Amino acid sequence: MPEVEDDILSEVIGCKGYHKRALKFGERAWIAEGKEFDVVYWDMGNGWCDILSILPKECIRCRKKMEKFYERLRKAIARNYDEDMCRID
Repeated sequence: MPEVEDDILSEVIGCKGYHKRALKFGERAWIAEGKEFDVVYWDMGNGWCDILSILPKECIRCRKKMEKFYERLRKAIARNYDEDMCRID
């Protein structure tokens, strides 16, 4: 996904409130709650974000599977990389 400014993302999905932290996706992850779906993104700084996932509001089962995937991925990264993102062997 391309990088986009968070206010444009809010406009496109119909997000009316503030974005919320989404720590289960990572320390710089946020979630913008829209009308039909929520968007999880990575805070790139200066109002820019990189979209990680689109979570449909209708399909709760799909949403839970995506959340579990990102949780497992975050744990694997923490286990295998140091704070500078160098591989630990």
